[in-house]
Amino acid sequence: MTTATTTEVLGIRDLTVAFPDERGQVTAVRGVSWSLRAGEVLGVVGESGCGKSATALAVMGLLPPGARVGGSVRFRDRELVGLTDEEMNSVRGKSVAMVFQDPLSALNPVYSVGFQVAEAVRAHHPRLDREQAVERAVALLDLVGIPNAADRAGDYPHEFSGGMRQRVVIAIAMADDPDVIIADEPTTALDVTIQAQVLDALRTAREQTGAATVLITHDLGVVAGQADRVVVMYAGKVVESGTVEEVFYSPRMPYTLGLLGSLPRLDGREDTRLTPIAGTPPPLDRPITGCAFAPRCPLARDLCRTDEPPLAPVEGEHLAACHFSAELAGKRPQDVFTPRTAPTPPPTAPPTAPPTAASPASDVVADGPSTPIVAASGLVKHYAVRGTGFFRRGRGELHAVCDVSFDLSAGETLGLVGESGSGKSTIAKLLMSLEEPTGGEVLLDGRPLSPRGHARDLQIVFQDPMNSLDPRMTAADLVAEPLRVNGTSRRAARTRALELLASVGLSGARSERYPHEFSGGQRQRIGIARALALRPRVLVLDEPVSALDVSVQADVINLLEDLQDALGLAYLFIAHDLSVVRHIADRVAVLYLGRVVETGDRDTVFDHPRHPYTRALVSAVPLPDPRKERARERIVLTGDVPSPANPPSGCRFRTRCPLYLDGLTDAQRSRCSGETPALLDGVACHWSGR
Repeated sequence: MTTATTTEVLGIRDLTVAFPDERGQVTAVRGVSWSLRAGEVLGVVGESGCGKSATALAVMGLLPPGARVGGSVRFRDRELVGLTDEEMNSVRGKSVAMVFQDPLSALNPVYSVGFQVAEAVRAHHPRLDREQAVERAVALLDLVGIPNAADRAGDYPHEFSGGMRQRVVIAIAMADDPDVIIADEPTTALDVTIQAQVLDALRTAREQTGAATVLITHDLGVVAGQADRVVVMYAGKVVESGTVEEVFYSPRMPYTLGLLGSLPRLDGREDTRLTPIAGTPPPLDRPITGCAFAPRCPLARDLCRTDEPPLAPVEGEHLAACHFSAELAGKRPQDVFTPRTAPTPPPTAPPTAPPTAASPASDVVADGPSTPIVAASGLVKHYAVRGTGFFRRGRGELHAVCDVSFDLSAGETLGLVGESGSGKSTIAKLLMSLEEPTGGEVLLDGRPLSPRGHARDLQIVFQDPMNSLDPRMTAADLVAEPLRVNGTSRRAARTRALELLASVGLSGARSERYPHEFSGGQRQRIGIARALALRPRVLVLDEPVSALDVSVQADVINLLEDLQDALGLAYLFIAHDLSVVRHIADRVAVLYLGRVVETGDRDTVFDHPRHPYTRALVSAVPLPDPRKERARERIVLTGDVPSPANPPSGCRFRTRCPLYLDGLTDAQRSRCSGETPALLDGVACHWSGR
């Protein structure tokens, strides 16, 4: 934790933010109050649409035209609400700086990153000449961990990875030594290893500038490891606040308890069922009577539906907005949020003929079930890289997947994990015959896949449900479409579609709604129902919960587990969130630059990782437990993933490997750079015993 004082540097009192709407207005922030003390880190958490970012933009005076702001925002003794844009320019950057969620949108694509950092330096230090500002910019880039900062300062934003761009934005925020840094979802959409680098850069920014920090995030694990105090928001209001230990270990608002129960944990076990929060947040374009959380709260009573609870003291600084907060003392999430009964599964598929040939042994799993449905052997996928000249001659190959083998049996889940660009989604495409392999093969029941003949056995659920659903079709029509394509009559297809929608919890009138009328989690349920239409035996799940809030994510994970238990489905579960994989998978394969570097039983891989890359991945996953999270040792990888168009020789991980960089002799390094390690006994590392 940081060393905070009692001096308030930023105070928000009864803040309201309303946006004009065709039906009147949307009140995104409804009377929010909190304070930030010098030197502390305040975590602000809650589901999408709860008002976190709108509050931050109101502080910075960056709300769009037409937005109406009420209440008070004070920086030290200066009131910020009501200042003109010109007056706010003297505050932004110099006193209060902001790190935005999307660094590519925050950076100007036509200027080099060094120029943009130097521009921020000169904005409040006009006496500095350009050379001095550039020198300061390079020092800042080096401070936040940009490799070869002096050389990279001349590069443009598109030449940086997402994590490096975020570090550039942090450097800009540090440029004028602000008193407050507001970081709005600074690690969203980043791989866990890059997230660790960005959080390390934020920590450096706090230490160098002495700034107090507002950390806005949906990741409770990040808050557990970084924050001193926590503010929980729901439907535009603060519903709980207190020290990080008070809120995590003794929550007194049902919503906070529900958020904690929705989280899969890396240190958890698969037999612990998640406890999602039923329902969705209320719309903010109409008045809310009583407690906004009452429609979703298991403790709600008549009083909750008529009287809004005040944010009242629980003990010390701990505040909660609940009429019955005393009843939550000592309660666990499962004591309050009873997991929902599994929906009735759709009719099972007719028995299939036994395979005519045995599948080859898999290199990925040593002790898997004996009769795999799908077996991939030695999969290779290379893409031609074209030049940029007039004739666009071939310039080489991008090595997306290199010699990957695995198998899948009924009722089991194989988790495929790794950073972006590791080849996970390419493997999914190869399995679904959406791409032709450069080498290797995929067998279904011991026979090579045919272009269309496997559709009834293998189906895929995509990451973004909105982009995978036709906006012109109702939910029932979307689910019936694959049946109609495969010759089922209109009436039979509709009957089956309604059965499938009911099996994923979308029965009744909701079957006639269009995709835009559903929440993200409900759209993902439609995608799952459609994937089940042809009674497949294998589902390829490509990041199926990465874009969902934690409570919705928990609901979808429970649904997938229920369907697997009822139908005996096999899952290839692709994800970058290791906590989710730990919860749902039976076995795990870890990919790096297209190669499997470690594989085995889930508990073995996560509890006793042997490959340096797996160790770094596991250590970088934040735990939603302040004491455990702050006591863990971190392995922060340096640099970014090399280009698959020009992978390192020998071991592909060696350029980032802590063991290679500091722990091996010259002779041992020579072996790493000259010899590709084979996957032996579940690990591909020459020195896995070290």
